[in-house]
Amino acid sequence: MRLINITFTLLIGISTFFAFINFGYSWIISLIPSFVFSLISYIIANYLANIKLKAIISFGIALSISLVIGNLLAFIITKFVPSVFHSYAYLLMNLIMTYIFFAFSYQNRKDLKFGEIINFFHRDFNDVLGRPKLVDTSALIDGRILELAKEGILEGELLIPKFVIGEVQHIADSTEPLRREKGRRGLQVLEGLKQLSGRIIRVEIISDSPRNREVDHRLINMAIARRIPIITTDYNLQKLAEIQGVEVININKITKALSPPVMPGEKMKIRIIREGKEPDQGLGYLEDGTMVVVDHAKRDIGKEIEIEVVSIYQSETGRIIFGRKQEEIKV
Repeated sequence: MRLINITFTLLIGISTFFAFINFGYSWIISLIPSFVFSLISYIIANYLANIKLKAIISFGIALSISLVIGNLLAFIITKFVPSVFHSYAYLLMNLIMTYIFFAFSYQNRKDLKFGEIINFFHRDFNDVLGRPKLVDTSALIDGRILELAKEGILEGELLIPKFVIGEVQHIADSTEPLRREKGRRGLQVLEGLKQLSGRIIRVEIISDSPRNREVDHRLINMAIARRIPIITTDYNLQKLAEIQGVEVININKITKALSPPVMPGEKMKIRIIREGKEPDQGLGYLEDGTMVVVDHAKRDIGKEIEIEVVSIYQSETGRIIFGRKQEEIKV
């Protein structure tokens, strides 16, 4: 962006210089206005770059209204004054109305919300595409984001940074089998989202410039710059983002709200996929990603067994269901 600013600043300076040369001024005199115009344009460009788009559009609306009223009044005045004063009438009325309008707008800036006009069109746009959202690595690996998108719960534009895809690819190339399986699932979810793009949602792969920061910080900085939320299942990322004022959509909370409640004593079938932390424990997962810990189920890895829910542990990161095998209950 800086290169673009410098390029256009030089073009403005050169154009101004040759314009004054053509007017008959010497090259020394022509350097002064070319330098001044270049400096002013560079300062304005950098100043506008730090202003929100809504503020710039609001300024344009205010200026347009004041010029319309000023020209209308000047047109009326020219009907009653000699033609020699016509140009002065237009200049004077435009200046007066611009000053009055901005003075009034500034004093009543809390009550006058030009952004409402912008929000009207912005709302219509969001009704079609939905609000853009940044997708985190954990959301892709988790996989539930694809089902939520298919069902229309997550709509609109999903922005997936290239460094997030790179991290998923790195996990898929891991030598650890479980980690490699998670990475491959993340790539499959990404492919599934791409196939949905243009029908239910829109998926866009984006990039950023900084390459020396951690993934979480880069993601948060992108969310701040674009003023959009992050989709994640990472509790630590959620807390870090919320501290910096970034909105977070946690898939765990969405699925928790949609999933039916599980009560102690309830029976269910679960496929044991790996061993747990404690001796002889087996682990499985419900369709919504909830972890199920089953005692004495290590030997049942790869099998679907019937269990009874013993207890449920609920935390901010999700819930864990503890159960025991039905055959143990019968004994």
